[in-house]
Amino acid sequence: MESLTDALRDCESGQESGTISSMPSRSRRFILILTGWLALLLGGCGAPAAPVYHIAIVASGQSRLVKAQSLEQGLRDRGYVPEENLYITIYDAENHGDRLSELTRQAIASDPDILVTLGGIETQIAKKEVSDADLPIVFIGVADTVDWGVVASFRHPGRGITGIDNGYIEITSKRLEYLTLLLPQARRVLVLYSSQITPSRAALAQAQWAAPHLGLSLQAADINDERALQRFADALQPGQADAILITPSFTLENALPTTLLPAATRAGIPIVGLNQDVVAAGGLAAYGASFQNMGYQAARLVDKVLHGVPPGDIPVEFPDTPEFTVNRDVVTALDLAIDPETMCLADHILPEMSTGEGP
Repeated sequence: MESLTDALRDCESGQESGTISSMPSRSRRFILILTGWLALLLGGCGAPAAPVYHIAIVASGQSRLVKAQSLEQGLRDRGYVPEENLYITIYDAENHGDRLSELTRQAIASDPDILVTLGGIETQIAKKEVSDADLPIVFIGVADTVDWGVVASFRHPGRGITGIDNGYIEITSKRLEYLTLLLPQARRVLVLYSSQITPSRAALAQAQWAAPHLGLSLQAADINDERALQRFADALQPGQADAILITPSFTLENALPTTLLPAATRAGIPIVGLNQDVVAAGGLAAYGASFQNMGYQAARLVDKVLHGVPPGDIPVEFPDTPEFTVNRDVVTALDLAIDPETMCLADHILPEMSTGEGP
């Protein structure tokens, strides 16, 4: 094989006399090599590196982490590649509300491009901890965002924030209507709410307005922390109510699988919740957008912010379509007398039938 020196010598012999060819061979070879390195370096400088984004996510408990998983999938579908141009860090309080403020400060200190909050309490704390609008906030699944003061308006949410309003307050009366259709004999409904949370109080007010029109009698139980929830669960007795209705509250939502649902099952009282996730955990029925759908929908808003659109210019979005979901295993386990025609109205019946299984 021809050596580099021979190749250069051949090139020299074929060139006309000039600045480079008139130099000694070793000098010309040095200049050629140097020129090549400069071309590579200058070429690299001319192609800017692709941006790498960091998203910090704050969650009050594990029940909400499905939103984060769906958000990541939505961003993947928009061309982001985790561990390459996208890094996501989750700060999970693991159902301990007193840890949220410190975790939020840790998330902010990590200097992310966006702070994503997975619920109302997380968003309120994030707004308090973020001292300026340089750190955008995108919230996923917060109820009553205008009345709660999360945003100034749906169309113009305000400096540094936008997100998905779950619409749970407005459809509270529809949940009660589905309850009466599914359980025609139900008359006494126990409503669980948290008086310290604005959307929870608003949902209770909606339920109290709708109940007389549906022939229902409501009893409200105020639950603001885990200890109060445990006391309620321990005291729950069979026959205490025909059904339990859940309102938006991180205390209630995060403790559903571990505390509330087991107690309700022991008492033989079905629970009607906010979304499909409650039904999957063991509730009888729910009406509302799922955490999964809201997380995926939020990817569009996060993508806009990462591409430089100010959050305050991005209108708050609502879920496309609330879904009515029923758990047929709970119907069987509690031996409930349900209306089969209402079951046919369900968008989803869980658990899903395997292929080849009969109706």
